[in-house]
Amino acid sequence: MILALSGLVLCAFAFGKLCLHTTDKVVHESTEKHLHNLTSIETIKINNRLKNVEQYVNTLNIAVMGMLDSLEQLTDSTHLEEFTEKSRELIRLTIGNTDKAVAAYLRFNPKFTPPTSGIFMAKTSRDHELKFLEPTDFSKYNPDDIEHVGWYYVPIRTKQPTWMMPYLNKNIGIYMISYVIPLFKFNTEIGVIGVDIDFDYLTREIAAIKLFDNDYAYLADKSGNILFHPSIPNGHKFTLPENSLLIHNKLENGMDLTFVIPKSSITANRDNLIKNLILITMLILVAFIFASLIFANSITKSLKQLTDYANRLIDGTMSATLNITRNDEIGDLAKSFVNAKVRLAETMGHIKGLAFRDPITSVRNRNSFDHYINEFSIKASAGEIKTYGILVASVDNLFKIKNKFGNSRAISLLQASSKIICTTFDHSPVFRVNEDEFIVILMNNDLKDCERLQAKLEEGVKKTASAENPWDCVKISIGTAICEDSQSSSLSEQLAIAEKNMLKYRNDIE
Repeated sequence: MILALSGLVLCAFAFGKLCLHTTDKVVHESTEKHLHNLTSIETIKINNRLKNVEQYVNTLNIAVMGMLDSLEQLTDSTHLEEFTEKSRELIRLTIGNTDKAVAAYLRFNPKFTPPTSGIFMAKTSRDHELKFLEPTDFSKYNPDDIEHVGWYYVPIRTKQPTWMMPYLNKNIGIYMISYVIPLFKFNTEIGVIGVDIDFDYLTREIAAIKLFDNDYAYLADKSGNILFHPSIPNGHKFTLPENSLLIHNKLENGMDLTFVIPKSSITANRDNLIKNLILITMLILVAFIFASLIFANSITKSLKQLTDYANRLIDGTMSATLNITRNDEIGDLAKSFVNAKVRLAETMGHIKGLAFRDPITSVRNRNSFDHYINEFSIKASAGEIKTYGILVASVDNLFKIKNKFGNSRAISLLQASSKIICTTFDHSPVFRVNEDEFIVILMNNDLKDCERLQAKLEEGVKKTASAENPWDCVKISIGTAICEDSQSSSLSEQLAIAEKNMLKYRNDIE
């Protein structure tokens, strides 16, 4: 008995030590993945607010530039007044769609318009309602005066959509962050259009982030200077506290959102787990050897399922299932995992829909096509895809309609073209990759019926030739490429062939 008990004790301690080592390694690896997942979700929430602002300003840009048919609309005082009134009504009706906006503005080039021309709708530090105010007088300020007119001259100089660094706008007395798009048309600097949001609103969102008890997040610029920190003044550098972990994430506006997490917060669960394992081992040795072994096996099985489920979720496998029907804490944890997967899938689906969908035609956009190419290449390399085809369709009369009838008619033409393409190739993915070009990836039956479907597409285009309105008359050039062996040629190479065939098709028509 002494020999048996001694062997049992030695085995128990050896087994316990192995379990502690394995548990520590698995928990550490899983915790790091979990932390990056949690911080990514919080970053996505902040980015969604910034993307909402970008999308709104981009929409205003398209609408305003679509209404501008000639430079005379700005240089002639009567036409300028009419154009300004139309733009003012557009901003008034749509500004409510942008959360926490404190100002929206459309300003024209002061070189050929009055220095107060344009539109300025803003809140003041005393008034919480958006109202039309007198635009800033450009003649009173030097172009280098960032606090008064930097929002105009910085984007104009860079000729790029710009997120301004946080600044105190002395015109309305609010600390803000701005997204501004410079307007250029007719080879001329037209002006800028932009929206300001309350920077304090953004910092409150960041201050409210809590992943654990003692963690926090702070905001810094590209150079590492503090823009917002719970305890460090703005403009200073950050010094990492002892026994802390940093996780950096880039925001849409170029700022660095950093999470500071004390190591004690992420090791507390591990330490508790180690203590519980030691206690369970002692109880097994003292009183419940056989029953505890059975019980431990049941727990281990459930924990492995949970760990495997969690790892598959971290890898992005949303189809993973969890079959745990226990009526205890592990069962509750399993239900929480399932609920978390549902919420995560909804969030990912919403974000993917915004990022991968063309707002005009509702087909997939360029981002979706780039993502599709990556997944396609992986499947082709693995032998899952052997043959495929590519069809490139270019709307030949888009720019002619746009220049002659305006942006709204060009949109109608694009939508009509997209409808013909989608109804013809209704079993294949369709992408709008640039302003006038669509790409269809031909698979399965659509690949087999490629010639018939192409003829059907051409017939659908011909039917629009008798349309009463020019923008309802669709003119499409088509080019195809068929790949018989996906291992011998890449999707990009086949795309180049289809583009070449499309240009040949266009030249033959002309």
